[in-house]
Amino acid sequence: MNIFELISITVKSLMAAKMRSFLTMLGIIIGVFAVISLVSMGEGLKGFMYDQVASLGTGPNYMELHPGAKHGMGGASGAEITFSDVAALRDRLDTVSVIDPRVLRPADAFFGDKKFSIPMVMGTSQQMVESFNWNVAEGRFFSEADVSMRKKVCVLGKKVATALFGALSPIGEKIKIDTDSFLVMGVFEEKGALFTFDYDEMAVIPITAAADVFHLSKVMEVGITVKNEQLVPQTVEEIKKILIRRHGKEDFRIDTQAESMDMLNSIMNVLTGVVSGIAAISLIVGGIGIMNIMLVSVTERTREIGLRKALGARKKDIVLQFLAEAVVISLAGGIIGILSGIGCSFLFLSMVGFPLKISLKAILLAAAVSMGVGVVSGVYPAMRAGQLDPIEALRYE
Repeated sequence: MNIFELISITVKSLMAAKMRSFLTMLGIIIGVFAVISLVSMGEGLKGFMYDQVASLGTGPNYMELHPGAKHGMGGASGAEITFSDVAALRDRLDTVSVIDPRVLRPADAFFGDKKFSIPMVMGTSQQMVESFNWNVAEGRFFSEADVSMRKKVCVLGKKVATALFGALSPIGEKIKIDTDSFLVMGVFEEKGALFTFDYDEMAVIPITAAADVFHLSKVMEVGITVKNEQLVPQTVEEIKKILIRRHGKEDFRIDTQAESMDMLNSIMNVLTGVVSGIAAISLIVGGIGIMNIMLVSVTERTREIGLRKALGARKKDIVLQFLAEAVVISLAGGIIGILSGIGCSFLFLSMVGFPLKISLKAILLAAAVSMGVGVVSGVYPAMRAGQLDPIEALRYE
């Protein structure tokens, strides 16, 4: 029996019981669909998170310095980074282009009878716009002179400006942040949200004004931009030497962009692996279903097998026929599952605004697994069919 005869017999056999064939491949369809859709959605979510981080304008030459040891409790442990620490870093580091100390506080903003609760007022330096690659759409950002003179000026996020001033320009107006009066110098261009935090609901003031208003002697974080990516390891070591010499111990942590992205990638890979493992269970269940149905089919077609053997069919022919049926069912189910998984992923990712990232690796793996499931689940029924005695098979009722 050549390959064309085998395919013809297999298709006719499957088409003779369409509903049973479809129900048999349903487990494979569901399993492959789950693998493709979940992996693609995971890749889309990963791409969305990467895009969100990249939208900040920070690149691989960016890092952040925080108080608290790497695996410690941060500020709760009494660790701190002072303004004098920042000054020492500025004086001694020649590999960096931006050193941007920051403090963050929630506050209420008032203009006339209007109020807006700002989730984060950031006290920062004049270099903040370089760190975040965030432009001012109206007015201007505060200058180095404004910071050194401890001026109470501010730049508002788009939503804050709209809530307090509506369609009017806020430039040159005075607002109150909590109980202190600030002159509005500019309004940021719309930037959107990073995960749950909306940058358009921020207000930014000079770090010196924040120290005066909030009575601070330390900073919450320092954004550092290195002149080029190759200097990052050297800069990290230099920062450690400077601060350990000043603090007497390593009570701080340095988070590089590469480390943050690696951590994010590890978390997403674990999540993708977990959901893929759960989906793979469906493939195993589908394989058991195929084996079960093929065993039933062998029993139902015992007389047919006996007749074919009596007419000259060899054991190999019978084995190949039943094995081919199992493989075709699995392969057809795999193709339907792949196409439906891609379609579902496309619809879902388009609806939520995530980038469409179809994993070719997942598609190839799902196709290989579905074919493998067909072979494995079809071997035993096929061998059982091939071993039937033709005389006993013809007598079977």
